[in-house]
Amino acid sequence: MATAEQIKDRVDLHELATRLGLERPKGQGNYKSPAHKDKHPSLSVFRRDGVMLFKDHSTDEAGDAIKLVQYVRQVDFHQAMNWLHDEYGLERDPIPRGNGPAKPKTKEEWIADRCKGGREHIVRYLGGRGIEEPAIDRALRAGTIGWNDWHSDSRPVGQVGHGGPGVAFFVRCPSTNQVLSVDTRYEDPDLNGGVKTNTQGPKDAPWCIDWRAFRQARDVVIVESSINAMTVETCGMPYTSAVALRGTANAKTLDVRPFIGKRVTICMDNDEPFPVGHRLAGQRPGANAAWTLYERLTAANIAALLVNWEKWEPGEDLNDILQRGDTNKVKVALRNLEPWAIPGFPADHNYPEHGKARVHLPSHDFAQYWRFRVVTEDFTRWVSKREEDDDTGESKMDYEDLCGFRIAGINRVTIASAQSALGGDADSQPETIFSVSVQAPRHGAKLQRKVFKDEHLHNIDQWRKFGPIFRPAQFARLVTILERSAHLGERHAVNFVGLAWRDGRPIVNEGPDCYFTEPEKQCPYHSLVLPSGTPGQARQVIDAYQSTFKENAALIPLVWALGGHLKAFLGFWPHMIMQAQKASGKSVLSKRLERTIAMQMLSGQSLNTEFRLLTSISHTSHPIGWEELSARRQDVIDKAVAMLQEAYQFTVTRRGSEMTEFVASAPVLLAGEDVPVKSLLGKVVRTDLSGKKGPMMREDLPQFPVAEWLKFLTKLTREQVQSTFQQMNARLLEKCRAPESDAGAVRMAGNYAAILTAWKLLSEFAGVEWTQGDFVRDVVAEMNSHISETKADREPWVWILEMLFSEIDAHRFVHPYKFETIMDPVHGERRALLVRTGHVMDHIAHSNHLKEKFHALPVKSHSILKRQLVQAGVLIEPEKGHERRIDYKRVAHMVALDLDILETYGLHVSERVEGYGGPSDS
Repeated sequence: MATAEQIKDRVDLHELATRLGLERPKGQGNYKSPAHKDKHPSLSVFRRDGVMLFKDHSTDEAGDAIKLVQYVRQVDFHQAMNWLHDEYGLERDPIPRGNGPAKPKTKEEWIADRCKGGREHIVRYLGGRGIEEPAIDRALRAGTIGWNDWHSDSRPVGQVGHGGPGVAFFVRCPSTNQVLSVDTRYEDPDLNGGVKTNTQGPKDAPWCIDWRAFRQARDVVIVESSINAMTVETCGMPYTSAVALRGTANAKTLDVRPFIGKRVTICMDNDEPFPVGHRLAGQRPGANAAWTLYERLTAANIAALLVNWEKWEPGEDLNDILQRGDTNKVKVALRNLEPWAIPGFPADHNYPEHGKARVHLPSHDFAQYWRFRVVTEDFTRWVSKREEDDDTGESKMDYEDLCGFRIAGINRVTIASAQSALGGDADSQPETIFSVSVQAPRHGAKLQRKVFKDEHLHNIDQWRKFGPIFRPAQFARLVTILERSAHLGERHAVNFVGLAWRDGRPIVNEGPDCYFTEPEKQCPYHSLVLPSGTPGQARQVIDAYQSTFKENAALIPLVWALGGHLKAFLGFWPHMIMQAQKASGKSVLSKRLERTIAMQMLSGQSLNTEFRLLTSISHTSHPIGWEELSARRQDVIDKAVAMLQEAYQFTVTRRGSEMTEFVASAPVLLAGEDVPVKSLLGKVVRTDLSGKKGPMMREDLPQFPVAEWLKFLTKLTREQVQSTFQQMNARLLEKCRAPESDAGAVRMAGNYAAILTAWKLLSEFAGVEWTQGDFVRDVVAEMNSHISETKADREPWVWILEMLFSEIDAHRFVHPYKFETIMDPVHGERRALLVRTGHVMDHIAHSNHLKEKFHALPVKSHSILKRQLVQAGVLIEPEKGHERRIDYKRVAHMVALDLDILETYGLHVSERVEGYGGPSDS
């Protein structure tokens, strides 16, 4: 049976509303409420975060497709699910993968199939608007245009909703090429009651003539409508593609990631401002959309410029220019870009002709603003002299070079505190910094961004890092003007790569979304753009990893790596130990993990200092790999273990004279034959590759769609994830070999429960059965093996007694102790070692060769040591303080360690008669 999430993805709410019999007057707008007689339609359908939802504003009922069926048909959840499966012909068995039956076509796909062809009608209509046949044929070949001749039999000619013939623009998904929407532009709007266009499907996806050509393009023009996009394509400019917003409101939601690396020209319609008295008086929709796009593209480090409307007619769009001229005039219009230092704010701006100004400059700044000109996209000049010709009245300007780059923006940024970003709490310590974006010739269309603290914004030496500054005084004047526009692109950001919290909601945060003052030091993924794809690709990756090693030995680390982002919900995430003998495939698997999820594996040479260790795990929940930690010096190992302790949850620290912030948070993959992390057993999971190698994964295996996986997680609540974790934890505790009294084993079970939680959610995301390949069974087996093999290594008292016994055997323990046989009331005669716990801890703390080990111990007081020994049951008559005469001195308050029990923990010592340590017996 299809899951609720799959139904939400497949079912269009407008189509569902029609199937449920909801009335929609005029074929557009809201529907009438099913709960009562509704004179004014009150049930709206909309899209939020990629999910279609409804709300009846008269009753406050709201929800998704399943909830709408429940509401209209007055049935429960299970009855609604059954109705949807029957109505849409959905499989009731688990959805097959691979070459199984295709899912039913959506209404939009059905309309697109029906509208294919009609070239002669399309050429007649678009040709009348100046669109040439080569561009039309390209669109037909790409399947993004057709001819729609549908009309309604129930609505008369001239009424809204009647329809009529018109050009249909098919909006396709850039990655899957699936038809998402169909826009119809009517040949005769009067047949449709004067309404020029109609849209079937969501209105928030952009239109492009051919997404394959878009990916190869160097230059992109963003326009409002599909007709304007076709106008750009008619010009036949090489390596240039056009994208239509399909409405100015979409400027706020357009996915800008596909534009990375491309040079963008923003060409909105030259709308006239709303008249005085209008609620939006002075505002221009086209200009507002252009400004919004510019700021969003700049925030993504994408170079963008606005066309100069100076010579355009009021209300004119790009297709109007084509109709009153030819393609050459369109090319000139597209190449005539704004020269102003603040995009969208001309130096000759006046109100109300130009509408409301984008920014207000005081008179002393505005009087100098006109001097600063962006002559090319990556160079700035300064007008040193302006003269007017007495005969013609034209201005003649003398230009001088100002700087060898263009300042794309100075923006104020509020950075959330680490506690707010990782815990989701209200932010009580936000930090304000300034982001400076610059376009320099050496970097082409990619903007360079640096983060300035307030006191550095006017430091000319900081600016010189971008490029040459030829006139420092004039440049400083430009900066004082630009800082007045810092609020235009003001941003609220989170300095964390992965899944984080912002304003109390989970978000997907990539490297370019962060504003680090020292990015190369603060985060290993400061420039990471997460791999993107489809759930189908996720299934391919899961299947490949499940088959390449037996017993899911390769899939377990993949699930661990992807699940690391659940730290935002769970508050912790274990590290992973990948054990393998030589030639077991460890290196190959590590490299495949790097490629699959864009993960970094760091060599031991790059981890030789504490600072390098810290920088490798800071400000991210995306996993990091450390190679062969056991081959490092002991002091490096000790520092690494301390870092791993802190990164199990997250720890904030500041370093350097600038007090730069670091957040130790990344889950770490520890690869090697012998990973020395005895003190971390309660904070790690493991997989063993030895003897389990299977067939190699294919080389063309796609990357895992990490971005979509994280977007899937953002739709969950903390309560949902923690509830799933509790279920998995209870399941593993039932199957755990160790008793409930073994606190260390219980904690280890919790770590493996986190892996199962990730697998449960991953299987839902990818559409696979969570029982596939006996993954759960193999995780349980690995957990029990890990618990049983580390019984003697999990407790700090074991490590302390190991050191004690070693010191006794080496004759270095200088405090009194005694071996003897003691009658235990329960077990009878027992071999025992009598010693003071205070003497044990004192010896370890003050022996030079043991100091590093002492500093790494989580237990440093003798009282805690004694308490742990009592809890472990390794003392004889613990309630009794033993007293003995040793070397003619009476020694009281000793404990009796049961040597027979300690041998079961692998602890052995050479028994001596009695005495102090040293080269000879006492």
